Amino acid sequence: MTKILLTSISLLLFLLNINGQTAKIEGRVTNDAGPVAGAEVILKSPETNRPVQTTFSDASGAFTFNASGTFIVEARSTRNGTLFFAKAIVTSDSQTELRLEPAKLVNETVIVSADTEQSVQNVSKSVDTISALELRERADITLVDAIRIIPGIRIQQLGGFGRLATIKSRGLRNQDTALLLDGVRLRDSSAITGDASPFLADITLTSVNEIEVLRGPGSSLYGTNAIGGTIDFRTPAPTPGFHGQVSAGGGGLGLARFRANISDGTENGRFTYGLGVSRTAYTKGIDGNDNAHNTNFQSRIDFRPDTSSLLSTRFFVSDAYVRLNSNPDTRGTLPASNNTIIIAKPGVNFTPDADDPDDRQFSQFFNAQIVYSHAINDKLAFRGLYSGLSTRRRNESGPLGVGFQSSSTSIFKGQIHTANISFDFTPNRFQNFRFGYEFEDEKFENIGLTPTGNGNFFTRVSQGSDTLFVQDLANAFDGRLQLAGGVRFQRFRLGDPVFSLQNAPYGNIISKNPPSAVTFDGAASYFFRTSQTKLRLHFGSGYRVPSLYERFGSFFSNFFGPQFIALGDPELKPEKAAAIDAGVEQYFFSGRAVVSATYFYTRLIDIIGFGNVVRNIGSTSRPFGGYVNQKGGISRGGEFSLRLKARRATDVFASYTYVNSDQREPQVSGSGIVRTLGIPSHAFTLSATQRFKRFWLNFDLTAESSYLAPIFSNSVFSTYVYRFKGNRRGDITAGYTIPLQSERFSLRLFGTIENLFGFKYYENGFKTIGRTGRIGASFQF
Repeated sequence: MTKILLTSISLLLFLLNINGQTAKIEGRVTNDAGPVAGAEVILKSPETNRPVQTTFSDASGAFTFNASGTFIVEARSTRNGTLFFAKAIVTSDSQTELRLEPAKLVNETVIVSADTEQSVQNVSKSVDTISALELRERADITLVDAIRIIPGIRIQQLGGFGRLATIKSRGLRNQDTALLLDGVRLRDSSAITGDASPFLADITLTSVNEIEVLRGPGSSLYGTNAIGGTIDFRTPAPTPGFHGQVSAGGGGLGLARFRANISDGTENGRFTYGLGVSRTAYTKGIDGNDNAHNTNFQSRIDFRPDTSSLLSTRFFVSDAYVRLNSNPDTRGTLPASNNTIIIAKPGVNFTPDADDPDDRQFSQFFNAQIVYSHAINDKLAFRGLYSGLSTRRRNESGPLGVGFQSSSTSIFKGQIHTANISFDFTPNRFQNFRFGYEFEDEKFENIGLTPTGNGNFFTRVSQGSDTLFVQDLANAFDGRLQLAGGVRFQRFRLGDPVFSLQNAPYGNIISKNPPSAVTFDGAASYFFRTSQTKLRLHFGSGYRVPSLYERFGSFFSNFFGPQFIALGDPELKPEKAAAIDAGVEQYFFSGRAVVSATYFYTRLIDIIGFGNVVRNIGSTSRPFGGYVNQKGGISRGGEFSLRLKARRATDVFASYTYVNSDQREPQVSGSGIVRTLGIPSHAFTLSATQRFKRFWLNFDLTAESSYLAPIFSNSVFSTYVYRFKGNRRGDITAGYTIPLQSERFSLRLFGTIENLFGFKYYENGFKTIGRTGRIGASFQF
């Protein structure tokens, strides 16, 4: 007892000694115009490069840290979408001036590659970023529009704004790409494959700091769905000083858009907040009757009890509505068998999506995040996170429209609660360890409503998981060699389903815990400073947890009397994949030009597919087939890109991607076609921006080769495979910034012509936009 007491007293005296330090590190942040207020100033350990304390410069540009010794201090500030940066080595009881200049490529950092901040030259994986400045100059509205230019990324949107959008990474399926909001998974537990596809079209660019795209396996970092890629949508950290922007615009297809952001906080940066809201509405849409609207709201409140701690709360809300069309249908005389590829000709052998006046969808999601981080010292840091995600989709269909129609309402609800704690330990400047635990619980509810009420039903299911993870980042040879490795172990818990009828399926099943998932990840890179060449290698495994629908999916039918027809299998195993990519990056002109080439290979070892003849689940039969574990396919190819920053005037990004993707089992039963559907073999993208003082001009181009896609025939009740032309879309945006009151305020005028060349294109048989335009104005303060 005495030893414990003496130890406690010693620890208390030690802490008091630390808190009582009088040594300080002081300085000022300036730029060409003078002092800079509200700049983020970060104090880092010179041995580990780990942030130890964070503060903001005051109205005179001054900052202060209570610290003794030698440190690295960095200052960052964003103005009009451009990042300004300064860095210096400082000692206590000295004055330092940090002069901000536009950040060069060597100073840019990413987070998604290792779930921690890394310099782009230290990243050993395939990562691309889209900055706030690029997003502003391209005037994109939605997340999916913004990432079209990234190599290896294929965007499909079945119709106009608000319609179903999917992301396919490196020739893989929709469900093989994970979406993050500020590093936290966003997915819909009520979706058939449990991914984010139902809400991708609902994420508009309300307030975004950067979009980071990791290509290749990421499951050891981000868990389920991160098989082929991970997209992190990052919001800006609020800073002191009242500032923001208000913008409005309109254009073709009945477009009206409003967006506003504000940010402020106390002068010392202890309390800061940021708010953003946007409203996007199309009153006409592609066929004049495709109205859709979307409202996004997001907020972030940061509180710093001291310079070593941060408590951050973030909210994301989306409320969307879209009028849906009927699915495309076959037309004319069809081949005797569906194993023949049909060359798509609209109005000849297929009918594009027809107008359906009473088919509509309402979608909402709400995500709340609470994050607490604390730098215990310059070697050890703690981070705790909670995320609550709620999703809801309501589909209403009436008797109007083509083909067989009936009145019905389907409601899909999902909830995901995630808690994560982790520790970062950096014993020296050569190594960083991260380890932690994650808890996740998800629920899914499906409700069906009919006009008479006789066919009403509901289904409720749940599952959870416990995860342990560890990651190691190491460097050697003065930082030229970078190594990364990680392991993630996830154990699942499965709840018992609840149905609205006594004769529901799975009633006699006692749920068993599904098999666990273990994933690993490794990466290495070496940078030759003399030639400015980086070689990199990345390999790892990935997984996807079976969705609740795949485990307990069913549909309700009155055809043979009120009953559920089972489709799912509670004992499904997680999907597994293995991937490898190798690349080279060559830097020119002090990093202002980067040429990159990457070879990738991904094998889907075990997947979840749909079988026509499947086993019974206990005493529950599945007469219409159901979900089963199957062997997957492979995807391989190459990605090539050029990024050029010619001073401040010219930015060019160009990429070419070749993909050869095949499935072991045909995606359309009976077709014998193993080529992965929806994937063009060749894709080229270009984004070029030229600035002339206050005027800028941007041109974006996407060009793809032909691809295969299925169309279901309502006349013969069979699915045929069609070959569609690839997209050829060019968008041009121009704008002019007018300074007001000595540049304290500014007015930005801009306009965009979409599909400049008027290319007529059908995505899986769905109509897409023709040539259209929009204009807008933004007031910044």
